[in-house]
Amino acid sequence: MPGEPGGLSSPSAADILARLGRFGIHPGLDRMRLALDLLGHPEKGPATFQIVGTNGKGSTAAAIDAILLSAGYRTGRYTSPHLFDVRERILISGELISAPLFEDLVRDVDSLCRRHQLTLTFFEFLTVVAFLAFSQARCEVLVLEAGLGGRWDATTASRPLLTVLTQVGLDHEEILGKGIERIFAEKVAVGRVGKPFVATLHDPSLREKFLELSRDEGFIPVLDGRDFEGVWASPDNLVGDPRPLKYRGRWGIREYASTLSATYQIDNLSNAIAALEWSPLSIPHHAFRDGLLTLENPGRLETVQKTPPILLDGAHNPPAIQALCQALKDRFGPSVEFGFFLAIHLVKDWKEMIRLLAPVGQSFFLTESPKGGMTAHPMEGAWVPPSQMAEVLRSMNLLQPGRLEIREGDRDTLLEEAIEWAMAKENRVLVVTGSLYLVGAVRPFFRPLSEPPLFSSNERDLPGTILS
Repeated sequence: MPGEPGGLSSPSAADILARLGRFGIHPGLDRMRLALDLLGHPEKGPATFQIVGTNGKGSTAAAIDAILLSAGYRTGRYTSPHLFDVRERILISGELISAPLFEDLVRDVDSLCRRHQLTLTFFEFLTVVAFLAFSQARCEVLVLEAGLGGRWDATTASRPLLTVLTQVGLDHEEILGKGIERIFAEKVAVGRVGKPFVATLHDPSLREKFLELSRDEGFIPVLDGRDFEGVWASPDNLVGDPRPLKYRGRWGIREYASTLSATYQIDNLSNAIAALEWSPLSIPHHAFRDGLLTLENPGRLETVQKTPPILLDGAHNPPAIQALCQALKDRFGPSVEFGFFLAIHLVKDWKEMIRLLAPVGQSFFLTESPKGGMTAHPMEGAWVPPSQMAEVLRSMNLLQPGRLEIREGDRDTLLEEAIEWAMAKENRVLVVTGSLYLVGAVRPFFRPLSEPPLFSSNERDLPGTILS
């Protein structure tokens, strides 16, 4: 599609994306379908995997992509949110698309929208950009992570050959509806007639409902514990080295090892292996072995420093925090002191998240809303104030001498204090968590960026953009 010429009068990609944030989140597929139709359907052609779920989508997508790359496929991976640069959402064979190409594609889609008076949400807009990028790169396989729910998610405008449901938990109730059954229905609605639907569901009632819906809707159920199963074959280790696992599936029992070694990652890795087993693609055995040993998923129980241990984990809802706490206990044992460097978005069930962290942590570093510094996220007022988080901690009667320490402050200064705390005594572990956006802001301190971010803000960073 021809784009408008660049030049001083053309808006930058950052300007365009910043403007989109004001449109908010509006469920529906009509806008996506119209945009893709006007563009000649760039989403058609490649074999496509769609991943839905409350937590674990990014890890599952990364594992599928890594195995496909090891098998020799040219892939396109679309995930969200990004940690620091919006281009992290659109990877071609594991690499960021170039800044000039991204700028051109954003301007092209913006021009299309203005010519046809079409208003896309931030997420829809980037999904269209991703499809264009993947089409131009002649990707053979796409791995698409749904942003929210499933039924009305922009990625659902694609034509997947297989769908994956990672898990279901209470999150985004302000948009998807109240209660686990409502959220479950929104995610399972993406099942396609005659296509495999891989799912991990630990709730017996949801498992039964999934099988019932498969009969009603016509998708092929591939259920964890029945059709496939993965287990860790050894305990986790302190430094997070590759961890062996056993997997039982369509091709019998196989043994692998993975760079993602956290306790909760076994479900995500098993989902990824099962998805590829049940797909029509040709995947040699070595691709599973090599892919699981090379995959990376920054910000998910990522060790960014070994002495003292400093980990980044973007857990941002109660189920993810619960999984994080279990993973920390499994890796480090009972004799370690944990410090949590914490920020939580106001729309989350933040009180429950703190209640889950409190019995595990000894020190809490509660950050204020970002005001520049490490990142330029325009999130004034979007975080829970540290004083409110501290109040919840104190109300739990855990603030006893020698038991719990609470510090509040601005992010950059507090991070230095947290690192000093971790270094002051052996057997201390610092964990940055509560928000992927916080992780994205802190990560460059330990993993410097190779180039400045083209655009760092996320669609849920702007106050008032979540609309029903």
